[in-house]
Amino acid sequence: MDFRLQYTQRALNDLSEIIGYVAEDDPEAAQRFGSSLLDHLDLLTRFPRMGAAIRKRSQVRKVFHSPILVYYQIRENKGLIEVLHLRHAARKPPRSFE
Repeated sequence: MDFRLQYTQRALNDLSEIIGYVAEDDPEAAQRFGSSLLDHLDLLTRFPRMGAAIRKRSQVRKVFHSPILVYYQIRENKGLIEVLHLRHAARKPPRSFE
């Protein structure tokens, strides 16, 4: 069964901020990176457990698309992958996802 992707407002804001930051120096690179990131996340629709589970929040998983960590959760009963947050891997994880 394929899942569908849904992004929280926080995740959409994160994505916009990340792409905007890259675009300041190189708009073409920002477009390539954004497309690559979204293509990678699209894999979750077929392979929802490809990300590692978060130790303290087992319902939340993370997948790495260098240099971005993407936090998400699987909503089995709805056939949904909910993308919660995107964060540069060099930053400390947010307390809610530790």
